[in-house]
Amino acid sequence: MVRTTHLLEACMEEKPLRMEGVTYYMRNGRLCVRPSRYRKRKKRTTAEEAASNRFTEVRKFWTLYRRALGDLPVWRMAAREQGANQGDTLFHRLNSGCIRGGEGVWAFPAFRFSTGSLDMPALRSARREGDGVVLEWEVDEDRAGARWSDRVYVGYFHGTDPRVPHLAVAEGVCRKDGRVAVAMPPAAEEAAGKSDGAGKGLKGGREVPLHVYLFFGNEEGTRFSPSVYAGV
Repeated sequence: MVRTTHLLEACMEEKPLRMEGVTYYMRNGRLCVRPSRYRKRKKRTTAEEAASNRFTEVRKFWTLYRRALGDLPVWRMAAREQGANQGDTLFHRLNSGCIRGGEGVWAFPAFRFSTGSLDMPALRSARREGDGVVLEWEVDEDRAGARWSDRVYVGYFHGTDPRVPHLAVAEGVCRKDGRVAVAMPPAAEEAAGKSDGAGKGLKGGREVPLHVYLFFGNEEGTRFSPSVYAGV
Protein backbone atom coordinates (compact mmCIF):
# COMPACT_ATOMS: atom_id res chain seq x y z
CA MET A 1 0.00 0.00 0.00
CA VAL A 2 2.88 2.38 0.80
CA ARG A 3 4.39 1.78 -2.63
CA THR A 4 0.99 2.37 -4.27
CA THR A 5 0.55 5.64 -2.36
CA HIS A 6 3.97 6.91 -3.47
CA LEU A 7 3.13 6.01 -7.07
CA LEU A 8 -0.12 7.97 -6.92
CA GLU A 9 1.63 10.98 -5.45
CA ALA A 10 4.22 10.90 -8.22
CA CYS A 11 1.49 10.73 -10.88
CA MET A 12 -0.36 13.67 -9.35
CA GLU A 13 2.52 16.12 -9.18
CA GLU A 14 1.14 17.87 -12.27
CA LYS A 15 -2.64 17.24 -12.06
CA PRO A 16 -5.30 15.05 -10.37
CA LEU A 17 -5.54 11.41 -11.37
CA ARG A 18 -8.85 9.73 -12.25
CA MET A 19 -9.22 5.94 -12.01
CA GLU A 20 -12.39 3.82 -12.05
CA GLY A 21 -14.72 6.64 -11.01
CA VAL A 22 -12.43 7.97 -8.29
CA THR A 23 -10.24 11.11 -8.42
CA TYR A 24 -7.01 11.27 -6.44
CA TYR A 25 -5.46 14.68 -5.75
CA MET A 26 -2.96 16.35 -3.46
CA ARG A 27 -3.89 19.06 -0.94
CA ASN A 28 -1.39 20.54 1.52
CA GLY A 29 0.92 17.56 0.96
CA ARG A 30 -1.80 15.00 1.74
CA LEU A 31 -3.35 12.48 -0.61
CA CYS A 32 -7.12 13.08 -0.94
CA VAL A 33 -9.81 11.01 -2.64
CA ARG A 34 -13.25 11.95 -4.00
CA PRO A 35 -15.74 10.44 -6.47
CA SER A 36 -15.23 11.63 -10.03
CA ARG A 37 -18.02 13.70 -11.51
CA TYR A 38 -18.68 13.65 -15.22
CA ARG A 39 -20.96 16.35 -16.51
CA LYS A 40 -22.63 15.76 -19.81
CA ARG A 41 -22.01 18.66 -22.17
CA LYS A 42 -25.17 20.65 -22.69
CA LYS A 43 -26.46 21.09 -26.20
CA ARG A 44 -25.86 24.62 -27.44
CA THR A 45 -28.88 26.87 -27.60
CA THR A 46 -30.04 28.52 -30.81
CA ALA A 47 -28.61 31.84 -29.61
CA GLU A 48 -25.23 30.25 -28.84
CA GLU A 49 -25.18 28.57 -32.23
CA ALA A 50 -25.99 31.86 -33.98
CA ALA A 51 -23.28 33.72 -32.02
CA SER A 52 -20.71 31.07 -32.93
CA ASN A 53 -21.67 31.18 -36.62
CA ARG A 54 -21.48 34.98 -36.63
CA PHE A 55 -18.04 34.97 -35.01
CA THR A 56 -16.77 32.51 -37.63
CA GLU A 57 -18.26 34.59 -40.44
CA VAL A 58 -16.67 37.80 -39.14
CA ARG A 59 -13.25 36.13 -38.98
CA LYS A 60 -13.57 34.89 -42.57
CA PHE A 61 -14.82 38.29 -43.68
CA TRP A 62 -11.89 40.05 -41.98
CA THR A 63 -9.48 38.00 -44.09
CA LEU A 64 -11.21 39.10 -47.32
CA TYR A 65 -11.42 42.69 -46.12
CA ARG A 66 -7.68 42.88 -45.43
CA ARG A 67 -7.03 41.43 -48.86
CA ALA A 68 -9.20 44.14 -50.44
CA LEU A 69 -7.42 46.97 -48.58
CA GLY A 70 -3.93 45.67 -49.21
CA ASP A 71 -1.39 47.81 -47.33
CA LEU A 72 -3.90 50.48 -46.30
CA PRO A 73 -3.71 50.43 -42.44
CA VAL A 74 -7.19 51.79 -41.74
CA TRP A 75 -8.09 49.67 -38.74
CA ARG A 76 -4.60 49.46 -37.29
CA MET A 77 -4.46 53.26 -37.15
CA ALA A 78 -8.00 53.49 -35.75
CA ALA A 79 -7.19 50.95 -33.04
CA ARG A 80 -4.14 52.95 -32.04
CA GLU A 81 -6.24 56.13 -31.81
CA GLN A 82 -8.94 54.46 -29.71
CA GLY A 83 -6.63 52.48 -27.46
CA ALA A 84 -7.78 49.10 -28.77
CA ASN A 85 -5.42 46.13 -28.76
CA GLN A 86 -5.63 45.27 -32.45
CA GLY A 87 -7.42 46.43 -35.58
CA ASP A 88 -9.36 43.20 -36.00
CA THR A 89 -10.67 43.50 -32.43
CA LEU A 90 -12.03 46.98 -33.15
CA PHE A 91 -13.44 45.85 -36.49
CA HIS A 92 -15.24 42.95 -34.81
CA ARG A 93 -16.68 45.19 -32.10
CA LEU A 94 -18.04 47.77 -34.54
CA ASN A 95 -19.16 45.52 -37.40
CA SER A 96 -20.12 42.10 -36.04
CA GLY A 97 -23.77 43.16 -35.71
CA CYS A 98 -23.85 43.97 -39.43
CA ILE A 99 -22.71 40.47 -40.45
CA ARG A 100 -24.66 37.20 -40.39
CA GLY A 101 -23.30 33.68 -40.37
CA GLY A 102 -23.33 32.14 -43.84
CA GLU A 103 -24.55 35.39 -45.38
CA GLY A 104 -21.96 38.11 -44.96
CA VAL A 105 -22.90 41.77 -44.62
CA TRP A 106 -26.66 42.34 -44.38
CA ALA A 107 -26.94 45.77 -42.65
CA PHE A 108 -25.06 47.75 -45.29
CA PRO A 109 -25.99 51.28 -44.07
CA ALA A 110 -24.67 50.50 -40.57
CA PHE A 111 -21.51 48.75 -41.74
CA ARG A 112 -18.27 50.71 -41.25
CA PHE A 113 -15.90 50.25 -44.15
CA SER A 114 -13.54 52.71 -42.48
CA THR A 115 -13.23 54.58 -39.20
CA GLY A 116 -10.82 57.07 -37.72
CA SER A 117 -10.29 60.60 -36.45
CA LEU A 118 -10.46 62.62 -39.70
CA ASP A 119 -13.68 64.49 -40.53
CA MET A 120 -16.05 62.18 -42.37
CA PRO A 121 -17.41 63.15 -45.80
CA ALA A 122 -20.69 65.06 -46.00
CA LEU A 123 -22.12 63.22 -49.00
CA ARG A 124 -24.35 65.29 -51.29
CA SER A 125 -25.21 62.78 -54.01
CA ALA A 126 -24.39 59.35 -55.43
CA ARG A 127 -25.40 58.05 -58.83
CA ARG A 128 -24.47 55.36 -61.30
CA GLU A 129 -22.58 56.15 -64.45
CA GLY A 130 -21.89 53.18 -66.69
CA ASP A 131 -20.06 50.49 -64.70
CA GLY A 132 -19.15 52.93 -61.96
CA VAL A 133 -20.51 55.62 -59.69
CA VAL A 134 -20.17 59.37 -59.30
CA LEU A 135 -20.01 60.71 -55.75
CA GLU A 136 -20.21 64.35 -54.69
CA TRP A 137 -19.59 65.77 -51.22
CA GLU A 138 -19.57 69.12 -49.46
CA VAL A 139 -16.32 71.07 -49.38
CA ASP A 140 -16.21 73.08 -46.16
CA GLU A 141 -14.64 76.50 -45.67
CA ASP A 142 -11.22 75.23 -44.65
CA ARG A 143 -9.37 78.42 -45.50
CA ALA A 144 -6.07 77.05 -44.26
CA GLY A 145 -6.47 74.04 -46.51
CA ALA A 146 -5.33 71.67 -43.75
CA ARG A 147 -7.51 68.82 -44.98
CA TRP A 148 -7.90 69.65 -48.66
CA SER A 149 -5.12 67.26 -49.67
CA ASP A 150 -6.76 64.21 -48.04
CA ARG A 151 -6.97 61.30 -50.46
CA VAL A 152 -10.27 59.79 -51.60
CA TYR A 153 -11.17 56.11 -51.21
CA VAL A 154 -14.32 54.25 -52.19
CA GLY A 155 -15.16 50.86 -50.74
CA TYR A 156 -18.00 48.88 -52.23
CA PHE A 157 -19.95 45.64 -52.41
CA HIS A 158 -21.85 44.25 -55.35
CA GLY A 159 -25.37 43.32 -54.33
CA THR A 160 -24.69 39.75 -55.41
CA ASP A 161 -21.52 39.46 -53.28
CA PRO A 162 -22.24 40.61 -49.69
CA ARG A 163 -19.23 38.62 -48.47
CA VAL A 164 -16.67 40.15 -50.87
CA PRO A 165 -15.57 43.76 -50.22
CA HIS A 166 -13.70 45.84 -52.80
CA LEU A 167 -11.71 49.07 -52.66
CA ALA A 168 -11.21 51.71 -55.35
CA VAL A 169 -8.47 54.30 -54.87
CA ALA A 170 -9.27 57.58 -56.62
CA GLU A 171 -5.80 58.53 -57.83
CA GLY A 172 -5.25 62.28 -58.15
CA VAL A 173 -8.55 63.19 -56.46
CA CYS A 174 -8.51 65.02 -53.13
CA ARG A 175 -11.07 66.13 -50.56
CA LYS A 176 -11.07 69.68 -51.97
CA ASP A 177 -12.32 68.44 -55.37
CA GLY A 178 -15.76 67.59 -54.01
CA ARG A 179 -16.41 64.98 -56.68
CA VAL A 180 -15.09 61.62 -57.84
CA ALA A 181 -16.02 59.15 -60.60
CA VAL A 182 -14.96 55.57 -59.88
CA ALA A 183 -15.16 52.57 -62.21
CA MET A 184 -16.40 49.36 -60.59
CA PRO A 185 -16.02 46.16 -62.63
CA PRO A 186 -19.19 44.06 -62.45
CA ALA A 187 -19.33 40.96 -60.29
CA ALA A 188 -19.27 37.56 -61.98
CA GLU A 189 -23.05 37.07 -61.78
CA GLU A 190 -23.70 40.56 -63.13
CA ALA A 191 -21.30 39.99 -66.00
CA ALA A 192 -23.14 36.76 -66.81
CA GLY A 193 -26.41 38.68 -66.81
CA LYS A 194 -25.01 41.14 -69.31
CA SER A 195 -23.82 38.39 -71.62
CA ASP A 196 -27.33 36.93 -71.53
CA GLY A 197 -28.72 40.18 -72.79
CA ALA A 198 -30.36 41.15 -69.53
CA GLY A 199 -29.10 44.70 -69.89
CA LYS A 200 -26.32 46.85 -68.48
CA GLY A 201 -25.93 46.45 -64.73
CA LEU A 202 -28.79 43.98 -64.63
CA LYS A 203 -29.35 40.46 -63.43
CA GLY A 204 -32.39 38.68 -64.84
CA GLY A 205 -33.80 42.04 -65.95
CA ARG A 206 -33.36 43.61 -62.49
CA GLU A 207 -30.76 46.23 -61.60
CA VAL A 208 -28.24 44.84 -59.13
CA PRO A 209 -27.56 47.29 -56.28
CA LEU A 210 -24.15 48.66 -55.40
CA HIS A 211 -23.28 49.42 -51.77
CA VAL A 212 -20.75 52.24 -51.72
CA TYR A 213 -18.64 53.72 -48.90
CA LEU A 214 -16.77 57.01 -49.30
CA PHE A 215 -13.93 57.89 -46.90
CA PHE A 216 -10.77 60.01 -46.74
CA GLY A 217 -7.17 59.40 -45.67
CA ASN A 218 -4.29 61.79 -45.16
CA GLU A 219 -1.27 61.83 -47.46
CA GLU A 220 0.91 59.97 -44.96
CA GLY A 221 -1.57 57.10 -44.63
CA THR A 222 -1.64 57.46 -40.83
CA ARG A 223 -5.16 58.86 -40.33
CA PHE A 224 -8.50 58.04 -41.91
CA SER A 225 -12.09 59.19 -41.67
CA PRO A 226 -15.24 57.21 -40.89
CA SER A 227 -16.95 56.02 -44.06
CA VAL A 228 -20.31 57.30 -45.27
CA TYR A 229 -22.73 54.91 -47.03
CA ALA A 230 -24.72 55.24 -50.24
CA GLY A 231 -26.83 52.60 -52.00
CA VAL A 232 -27.06 53.05 -55.77
